[in-house]
Amino acid sequence: MKSFLLISMLLVCGFISPTAITQEGAYHTQKGEVDLHFDLMVGKMKANTNQASSSLDIKSEAVIFNMKVASFEFDNSIIEQQFKDVYMEADKYPQTSFVGKIKKGINFNSKSVQHVEVEGVLAMHGISKKRTISASITVLEGNRLHVKSEFTVLASEHDINIPVSFFTNGKDEIRVVLDAIYEKK
Repeated sequence: MKSFLLISMLLVCGFISPTAITQEGAYHTQKGEVDLHFDLMVGKMKANTNQASSSLDIKSEAVIFNMKVASFEFDNSIIEQQFKDVYMEADKYPQTSFVGKIKKGINFNSKSVQHVEVEGVLAMHGISKKRTISASITVLEGNRLHVKSEFTVLASEHDINIPVSFFTNGKDEIRVVLDAIYEKK
């Protein structure tokens, strides 16, 4: 519900256009891969999903990215359950989303890696924060884009109550690694 309100607010304020997710010529993915890396006292942990959905409007350069918290999988089922039920409260906050706009245009004639910054709002665990996220975009053959990004989220910034003592050096950092292939529709 909060993700819907956030997107609605951004549409009303003119941050993204209402056609951003349906416009012909936009790029889409339903299989974006997102890894979460935790450096915990008990060792390094990793969660993964390959079910993130995203759209990129090439005219307005708006980006919408969504993923279901429950889609993340861990190697350790006990930690996975704790993450989903206790820390992320997936029943209460089922989605994490990012809505933003690419600050510098993409050159669709270049096949080299292009580094961009996307300015927007990350909504996670019921808390929305303005963020600027760096990404690399490569234009591929066949009307496809390869997008990669890596950034850090502090659990405390989104009221995710993972005890700081669980993290190495007391830092509640979660490293997010994104890798997605978008196709033009």
